Amino acid sequence: MSINTLYAAFRKLAVDRIGAAAATATARYYSTQQINLDVSRFMHNVPSSAVPVHDIKFKPGTLSIDFGIPTRRSVPSIIEMPVARIPPLREPTKSLPLEYDSPLPQTSVDLPTIGGNFEKQAVRMIVIRRKKMKKHKRRKLRKKMKFVWARMRQRRNVEKIKRFNNEMIAKIKMAQAFDAKKYVQGRLDILNKERIPRTFRGEILPLEMIKKLRDEKQAKKDARLNKPILKL
Repeated sequence: MSINTLYAAFRKLAVDRIGAAAATATARYYSTQQINLDVSRFMHNVPSSAVPVHDIKFKPGTLSIDFGIPTRRSVPSIIEMPVARIPPLREPTKSLPLEYDSPLPQTSVDLPTIGGNFEKQAVRMIVIRRKKMKKHKRRKLRKKMKFVWARMRQRRNVEKIKRFNNEMIAKIKMAQAFDAKKYVQGRLDILNKERIPRTFRGEILPLEMIKKLRDEKQAKKDARLNKPILKL
């Protein structure tokens, strides 16, 4: 009973390879003592109640037992911290800021004028924006009314062709109905027609009286020009 209690207590302890030898020796000692007690009790016919039972208690975490679990042989039993491999600490170098010589100004610095005459940099900004908006709207309208205006142009062209054809047909009919003799006679009548003025010496008179007075004036002119010349 005590051996089972001992093994149960050992299973609850943490395994540590450093104290494995001590735990093995302790377990072997207590197991030997228990066997000797059992043999002496059997030989002398001593009841189990007369044999004193030692109450063994272990504080958890104090002992470790090696149960024969295979471990990695390459891992050393003592792990040393690689303190010697760490390079010695050095103070960081202080990076000083680079100093540059500021360039000297080429122009002299003067006080601002008191008049307050500031130059306007965006005088025509509104005009330019309005032109851009008109251009954008014009492009948008052309894209929207492209086919509508094409249909209107086609209709106007058709009407223009119809008017031209009608004019040509009318001229052909007029040429077919032209009479050369009648045209010549009409032009001669216009040339031979007597033109009688409506006034005579600034006075409005009837056509017959104007004609009579004109004939008398022409007769006097002819008589003066046709005056007979005496020959010796």
